[in-house]
Amino acid sequence: MNTEQNLLSVETLKKYFELKSGFGSPKKFLKAVDGVSFDVNGNSVFAIVGESGCGKTTIARLLMKLLDPTDGRIIFKGQDVSALRGEALMGFRRSVQIVFQDPFASLNPRMRIVDALSEPFKIHKLAPKHEIKDRVTELLMKVGITDEALYRYPHEFSGGQRQRICIARALTVSPSLIVADEPLSALDVSIQAQILNLLQDIKKETGIALILISHDLRVVHYLSDEVAVMYLGRIVERAKTEDIFKEPLHPYTHLLLASAPEIRHAKSANRIRPAEQGDVPSPVDLPQGCSFHPRCSKKLAICDKIEPVLKEKNGRHIACHLYNSE
Repeated sequence: MNTEQNLLSVETLKKYFELKSGFGSPKKFLKAVDGVSFDVNGNSVFAIVGESGCGKTTIARLLMKLLDPTDGRIIFKGQDVSALRGEALMGFRRSVQIVFQDPFASLNPRMRIVDALSEPFKIHKLAPKHEIKDRVTELLMKVGITDEALYRYPHEFSGGQRQRICIARALTVSPSLIVADEPLSALDVSIQAQILNLLQDIKKETGIALILISHDLRVVHYLSDEVAVMYLGRIVERAKTEDIFKEPLHPYTHLLLASAPEIRHAKSANRIRPAEQGDVPSPVDLPQGCSFHPRCSKKLAICDKIEPVLKEKNGRHIACHLYNSE
């Protein structure tokens, strides 16, 4: 697959959740995703990182049409996803699969593995009935699970094995894109490396594009080609992975790297000390101007007045007045 082929485009995507308020009180909204834009190319790994509550998982659910956006567009292979109906929508659901954080909750505890993995073949009519078991066995072998697993139930497997089965299920329909929402965080560290290597092998063998949603910077650095850094519903920096880790620009990206002791690629002279982190503002009552300015040691006079716009600078994108004013 051509790595330059644009597979997915997200254009100023927004998702606001209305909050309950008292009678006569003004409406309040939680702006979970607030004007996010990015592109994902074929045969690439696009990572979305940020602290808990920044909107990463909401983006995953929007991409899968598990939530409807408040505004903005998701374009997949040139088609607006919101306009898809019938056969076209079925084709989209076949082309875009998701691997969730909790592999146990993702599998029906009352279904044997052979039945759980057979369902996509039957729903999308991808194979004759007599071939399905062999196809399921082949997929399980691909993710390192033997055919002895076919007639067992999810509770009979370890967390790492269950996540492998979830990955196998995502592969049943030969998707073009897999959205992996914190696929390693529920697993032991020793198992994380195995799943990480499995995802890397699948990418190399199949050319499937991957959107990796994670707070683990080690995983992101190892697997991704491009990174979007999110803060309170917005992307504050987006660049090639090596650029982000070698020379982060946005003060929040510095903070993320400084908060991960095992990451040594950021320039030490620019790193922010943990004492400078401060508290995350409420996503319901965001500060005026740049939402990061209450925690930023490099803020300018303009930062608490005007929200910076995500702008291109030397092939990377950044939303910060330190660079937008240059």
